[in-house]
Amino acid sequence: MCRAVPTSSLSRPLNHKTNVAAYLKALAEGGPQAKRLRLRVYPNVGSCQGEVDMDLPPDMDFEAACSAAARCVLGNSDSSPVDFYKIRNGQQVCSINELRKEAEVDGVIVSAGYPCRKHRDCTHLQQRPCTPGDQGDGIQHYNPNLVGGQVLRLDAQDPELASLLSCSIPIVVSGSALLGEAPQTWNFDYLDRHLSDVDMFYVLAAPADSKQRFAYYDMAPKKNPCGYDVKPTNTRVEMRFPEFRRKVFEANKRRRAGKKASSYYLQNVLLHRQDQEPGGPKPVGGFGINCGFQIAKDMEQFRWNWLQSVMGGRHVQMCQFFCGTPGGFSPCHYDPQDNMFAQVRGYKRVLLFHPRHFGCLYPWPVHHPQDRQSRVDFENPDLNLFPRFAELQGQGIEAVLGPGDILRIPPGWWHHIEMLPSAQDDEVVSINFWYTPPTWFYGDLHSGNIYWDKPLFGVRRVFFMRSIEELVGQTDPAEVHTVLGICAGVQTVSAQNTKLEGLIQTVESFVTTVFPDPKERCNILLELLEGRFCGLTPNTNAGIES
Repeated sequence: MCRAVPTSSLSRPLNHKTNVAAYLKALAEGGPQAKRLRLRVYPNVGSCQGEVDMDLPPDMDFEAACSAAARCVLGNSDSSPVDFYKIRNGQQVCSINELRKEAEVDGVIVSAGYPCRKHRDCTHLQQRPCTPGDQGDGIQHYNPNLVGGQVLRLDAQDPELASLLSCSIPIVVSGSALLGEAPQTWNFDYLDRHLSDVDMFYVLAAPADSKQRFAYYDMAPKKNPCGYDVKPTNTRVEMRFPEFRRKVFEANKRRRAGKKASSYYLQNVLLHRQDQEPGGPKPVGGFGINCGFQIAKDMEQFRWNWLQSVMGGRHVQMCQFFCGTPGGFSPCHYDPQDNMFAQVRGYKRVLLFHPRHFGCLYPWPVHHPQDRQSRVDFENPDLNLFPRFAELQGQGIEAVLGPGDILRIPPGWWHHIEMLPSAQDDEVVSINFWYTPPTWFYGDLHSGNIYWDKPLFGVRRVFFMRSIEELVGQTDPAEVHTVLGICAGVQTVSAQNTKLEGLIQTVESFVTTVFPDPKERCNILLELLEGRFCGLTPNTNAGIES
């Protein structure tokens, strides 16, 4: 994590009385002669994945660069060892001058004192593994050309595991035994017997012509203040587990007979912890107390201490339970939470994209029922409406998960998930472990003593852009597009929107505080404007896919 300005340059802490924009602009620019280099840094996963951009100010020494990389790449705030390596040959970088040279070339790899995995590991990373889901299943819902590599797979005993899990990079962990006996016992029959006393589960139900697509819709009125015309492709219903199992059995029978059938995807929260509550998550809705006793007992046998250890001492905030069948998929979206996604039964294939591809994936606006989901149909992308989607060729990384595997999905990473067939049966069961989401800044917002990565990159940049939308939305969500356009200089203040002048000034001040450079400020506003609102205006959604 790089501070917005060097600590030594701050003559006083930032607070609510400080003219933050002017103050940071003067200090961060460092004078007219200052020249900043931008260094691209990769975690030690053996390929160019999970990149983070770091500024190298003229006065930064090597020790300060190590400290910055430890914080913004490795997620460490202590004095852990930091090693830099050249990408092209794996040689160690030992001086600030060498770092500056690498900034002009490829960037560098960073590790917390572990040997460089180099790019000798890229051979197997670039090869798509042969899995039960790849043998003529015919259900892939995206173009394979989107895939540029495979997610690194590590054994749970790998000494670098905890270090890499603190980075913002997907990792597949195998051999952890996290789930106890669940991978051997949690088939639909077992779950039916031990969850039949649970009153209701939430189930996404998709009609026969939906291609088994399970999107997420928040249809609460407060989530659609702009009146977007939304036509859900699936609905959320409530049913007991035995009814879910019966419907799934009937649907599978129809498909085997060559007939169309509805699809069902059960997903329910089993454990939850309030933000300030100490310890791990607690059962919700009477689960494990009034019902679901055996499943709750099974979950008590999970390796919670191991999970807490490899996740840096953090406690799980929520556990969500998923049951589905091959062919079903969740279209591309991102979540604000950190996620350890564990496969219990069957197989899933996950395609992931770095948060920096925000602009290429055209997410719905914050004030839309499909917030955090891509508007692009991956099977039939409309490149006239979403031209930057073409830039994603070869940019995705892919993972195939089998029973016992865990996929770490960092906050803000886009992921498209498909359920795959297996030789065993048509049952796919997963459970995930959510963690409290980060913010775009560090420190105490209420006191004004905050700082942030310089430059804002990846998920923190995405969260900052969300904050801009939310700031405008506090006054009028329907005016987000207009205010962004005026602040970006692509619209002018007309007689009809003079009432927005105060809001426009607030937004400009907010963005200038974090992006004092006019070019970078304009870029982030245009990325937000074009990525979220391309072809979309409040109260009229004609021709836009939902």
